[in-house]
Amino acid sequence: MTNNDRQNWIINIENSAAVVESQLGWEVVKSVFERYGAKNVCDLNSTDLPEVFSELYAIEADLG
Repeated sequence: MTNNDRQNWIINIENSAAVVESQLGWEVVKSVFERYGAKNVCDLNSTDLPEVFSELYAIEADLG
């Protein structure tokens, strides 16, 4: 994964995380990160970024 790819995944995760946090609270976002051994988006392993985004986006989609 290139640095640009990583940055794009991080931006997407941050956007979904912000929506989830605004509706359900930080604890929900935190629980997704913790499943991947991270405290925040910057702690995530590059290989986990697509899966983390997928989880957060699914939660976000269920809100609408």
